[in-house]
Amino acid sequence: MVAGTVYLDVDDEITSAAARIRSSESAKVGLVVPYGSRISTSRMNFRLLSREAVINNRRLSIVAADPATRALAASAGLPVFATVAEYESALAGPPPTIEDADAGEIGAAAPEGAASEASDAPPAAKGGPKKRARRGSSGDETQAVALPAAAAAAAPAVAAVGAGQVASAPVVSAPGASAPSSSFDRHQGEAGGIVGRIPVRGAAGRLAIRTPVLVGAIAVVLALAVVAVGAYLVLPAATITVTPRPEAIGPITLSVTANPKAPSVDPATATIPADELDVPLEVTDTFTTVGVRTELIAATGEVTFRNVDFTATNTIPAGSVVSTPNGVKFGTDKAVTVARATLVNLTVVPSFATVSVTAVKKGTAGNVEPNTITVIPPGEDPVTLTVRNQQPTAGGAKNDFPKISQAEVDQAVAALHTKLQDAFDAAVAAGAGASAATTLFPETAALGDATPSVDPATLVGQEVPTFDLGLSAHGTVIAVDPSPVSQIAQARLLGNVGKGYQLVDGSVHIDQGTPVVTNGVVTFPVTARAARVQVLDPEALRALVKNKPIEDARAQLAPFGDVTIDTWPAWVSSITGFDSRLTVTVADGGGAGASPAAGGSVAPGSASPSAAP
Repeated sequence: MVAGTVYLDVDDEITSAAARIRSSESAKVGLVVPYGSRISTSRMNFRLLSREAVINNRRLSIVAADPATRALAASAGLPVFATVAEYESALAGPPPTIEDADAGEIGAAAPEGAASEASDAPPAAKGGPKKRARRGSSGDETQAVALPAAAAAAAPAVAAVGAGQVASAPVVSAPGASAPSSSFDRHQGEAGGIVGRIPVRGAAGRLAIRTPVLVGAIAVVLALAVVAVGAYLVLPAATITVTPRPEAIGPITLSVTANPKAPSVDPATATIPADELDVPLEVTDTFTTVGVRTELIAATGEVTFRNVDFTATNTIPAGSVVSTPNGVKFGTDKAVTVARATLVNLTVVPSFATVSVTAVKKGTAGNVEPNTITVIPPGEDPVTLTVRNQQPTAGGAKNDFPKISQAEVDQAVAALHTKLQDAFDAAVAAGAGASAATTLFPETAALGDATPSVDPATLVGQEVPTFDLGLSAHGTVIAVDPSPVSQIAQARLLGNVGKGYQLVDGSVHIDQGTPVVTNGVVTFPVTARAARVQVLDPEALRALVKNKPIEDARAQLAPFGDVTIDTWPAWVSSITGFDSRLTVTVADGGGAGASPAAGGSVAPGSASPSAAP
């Protein structure tokens, strides 16, 4: 590696590069700039490095494979090379040429138009700059013309003058300066100027020195170039960056209602659709009849009346009641007459009459044993008349038959309602057929009126041991897809961004509270917040600060965000008025990249940066 070659890292700053130029032991420094270097992001960096090299008596060249880096360095007046090999080749220079003292050798060895190079030694060591002209291979003379360093690039562009033609060739050094020793010196623009030769070819094909008019014209062009490049390098420059400050939007609170009748999401009314799910239900059961119809049968039998009255007969009317001593009563089925008793030898022979009887009270109580009916009907003379059942009475019975009552029908209907509600609750708990994207709200479940499978009134009084009864109904429950809730909240945020502002990327925060169900209506409480930044116009900012003192410019820009001002040279106290020397940039303040609110970018003074949306 040639001494003086300095390799930079990608992360090296301008201060590090300047320090390495100062610390180089070689007067010629080749700075190797890699792809993506921080140095190559600004032309100002190369100007500062060039100035640092001049102050420290270093001759700086830039070596960069990146064409954009070389273009920036060249625009700062520095010689550039694509590779280190090219730079080292320039340091070595072409083979030395022979002075014109031996014209014959010159013609044989030097190619036409080739520039003779002198030693790197200063003019004092050589006895001062050479004044005489040199000869080419044909013996023609070349005119030494001084080209300032900043205008060297203009020399190859000189067109044909008169009948002659100026060829692209290196430019020789100005009078009083030492001749360059290599092609590296012809690139150098900091010390002594860029040097070379301008051969002038005569009409007969021989080189000839043209009149002073040509020299004067070239001098004017070069002078103008020197003035332009000098002004470009000397005029102050400024780079201003404004970073808009984020401002809070919100928090915005709203309630989003889920409406089964809403066809779509409506941000204006904060309404989203809801699904009202239909749940069909049917239950049946068989019930045992507990109602009873009781049938009682009266006991029957016969009683025999005995009459001991020999003076008269005794007729007992039908329905006359005879009974047992314990009160079991029987009525005679018909009237019966008992003949009078007979008197035989002073002995009374009673007469008898039998009649059928039926128990007054139905049931088994009328079944009595023989000789237990002994009480005669009221009003009869117990002295002359008696009664007795010679056989037991029988047939008294109590028979029970099932019979559906109104009470048990009511109980059956109530039991079916309970069963229907349980079935509905189970269907809701199982999801009621709602899609996976929705949230089911059991609080909204409602069971409709039930319809019986038969009219319950027709069951009452039926004498059957069991009966069947069923109920059917439809229930409803609401399911909601909550995702549009965030869409509505975000739309509200966008509506509050304000004219001339845009949302900060990643600043949107939406918090959904616990849904609330009131009277079967579902509402979602939502809180939304975000941040916005003002959309600024760099040209309007430029107009605010041109030709102003730096502190005044900073004060003018402060309302619009955080301000960074870099000037060159660093000691200047005001902002330049030249647009080409003033760069104003609006940094990314976190904007979402979406189009700003209606009104586009904000020109300074057109809206307060802290204006409420």
